[in-house]
Amino acid sequence: MSDVLILLGTALMAVSVILAIVSLARIEPPRGAAIAFVLGVAALFLGAWMDPTPFRVQDLGEAWQRLIAGQVRL
Repeated sequence: MSDVLILLGTALMAVSVILAIVSLARIEPPRGAAIAFVLGVAALFLGAWMDPTPFRVQDLGEAWQRLIAGQVRL
């Protein structure tokens, strides 16, 4: 489950950057980007809290490989 949360949090934070750029280009407040960013940070913290090992950047690639291989339990 922590693999899914780490990947979800990273994806939400990446999408929030795109949403922020689009909102600012339209001269609108980036509310959707802020919400996506907060949810992404919350998912990362929850995923890191569930897994007792320290979080590293390499964990993203390993989590993706486990998800594709079907080794991730929900």
